[in-house]
Amino acid sequence: MKTAIRRLSLGMSTAIAAAAMAVTLAPAPASAQTILRWYSYTTAGAKACNSAANSGGPEYYCTTVTVGGVRMYALAIP
Repeated sequence: MKTAIRRLSLGMSTAIAAAAMAVTLAPAPASAQTILRWYSYTTAGAKACNSAANSGGPEYYCTTVTVGGVRMYALAIP
């Protein structure tokens, strides 16, 4: 069971990293946001993201993004 979870986690992290790299390399409009950190799409992830945005200052905010079919919270700046 632990091996299966470890494999699933590794597969998801690889997919997220690949998608993040594709997003980084893709041309973006002038109003693009910069993602600073990713959080799980759970209540705990939302709380952690909001806490980081509040401590970061007024220019930091949380948003939701979908990468590779996986929804996540993201700490971002304009």
